[in-house]
Amino acid sequence: MSATMAPPVNASPVSAIDRSKRFDASTSSDLARIRSEYIEMPGLVLTLPQAGRLWGFGTRRAAELLTVLLDAGFVTCDKKAMYRRRR
Repeated sequence: MSATMAPPVNASPVSAIDRSKRFDASTSSDLARIRSEYIEMPGLVLTLPQAGRLWGFGTRRAAELLTVLLDAGFVTCDKKAMYRRRR
């Protein structure tokens, strides 16, 4: 799914992880933490380096996790590479 496409109508942002994919415990925990941060701070907008610093990940790990959330429709990424929660 591209960053500009809308998620399916029945997609719930809270449960926006593809349940058919299996993630290890660490990845699942990291994804839950990121989702929680976006839910608790509705105006949160981050670049990859900012996300990595906020969550204590390298930029590569932040990119991997945000890509999962992007593909699931939980976050969007604009032309300036800013990640925010999909409304």
